Amino acid sequence: MAKSTLSPEDIANNLLELHIQHELAALDSATFISWLQDETETVFQWLQTLKLNQLVTQQSINETIHSNVVEREIPGSIAEIAGEAATKLFTSEQHKNTRLNEIITSQEVEAFVDKALELQEQRTEGLNRIIDLPIYTDLISGVLYQAIVNYIYDNNILSKKVPGVSSMLKFGSSMISKTVPKLEGAVEDNVKSYISNNLGLIITESKSFLENNMTDEELKTSAMDLWDFVEGKSLGELQTGIDSLDLSEFVVLGYEFWLRFRKSEYFKQSYELIVEYFFDKYGDNTLQVLFDDFMMTPERIKEETERFAPQVLSELKESGQLEGLLRRRLASFYTSSAAIECLTKGSK
Repeated sequence: MAKSTLSPEDIANNLLELHIQHELAALDSATFISWLQDETETVFQWLQTLKLNQLVTQQSINETIHSNVVEREIPGSIAEIAGEAATKLFTSEQHKNTRLNEIITSQEVEAFVDKALELQEQRTEGLNRIIDLPIYTDLISGVLYQAIVNYIYDNNILSKKVPGVSSMLKFGSSMISKTVPKLEGAVEDNVKSYISNNLGLIITESKSFLENNMTDEELKTSAMDLWDFVEGKSLGELQTGIDSLDLSEFVVLGYEFWLRFRKSEYFKQSYELIVEYFFDKYGDNTLQVLFDDFMMTPERIKEETERFAPQVLSELKESGQLEGLLRRRLASFYTSSAAIECLTKGSK
């Protein structure tokens, strides 16, 4: 047998080229998907024997969340893109012409209402909080004041107490103010004083009235009546008065809120608590339990691979990126001193 005239380095380079062409041929769509299916099933069988705690720890997951969700800088362009995308959606004809009942059904709304009505304690507490707000107190005071004053003037209450007022009432309260300037002021001051002295009782009665009269049946009827009114309206009608600038500003507000909220102690404790729960549930179980609960199967992986792999592989090969990646990955071996030494010994 004739002795090879190629140096070990030449042989290594030839082997490198052969190996690269072999891998490129193996990475056509059909071959790759077939290979992935076989390997996925093999890996799944292996993973199903492992426990979650053998692969990752709670601490590593918490650190990943902290690094990528809390600390990683979020480009301002994200808020800009989100705002523009929202504007694109909410101004589209498809969106504006879609009716509300095409998105959510009456049965689903009724189910939500029924579930909300079960929260009786929260409902009572919420109503009490609203009634205690200064704005509600001002509203009640204003309504009562106008009602009582109008009643006094419109029903001639003054004419029964003050001689000569009956004829003046025919000209309205403005005439009273001009003719008997102190009378109107006294009436209004007394009304305001009465309301102020009895406001506490009025507020208490408001709470009692709402608690006793806002029954589940009445609330559900009101909620479903509201739904009947809006369900046939298009989203364009429902968002009347909101323009693209408003939408963009809401997105920016949400973005700024998230930047602050993600660094809060509440958020930190929340994700750590969830991670702890997840590991309590799955940490000491084999991954098969996790796969079953999340419906993760080799078939689903193959399905997604078949959807995306062909186009990705085609672009990688046509652009030369795949060959470059393989060459960089394999060349370090074929040019290594160990490989050259092995070929040198083999050629002797």
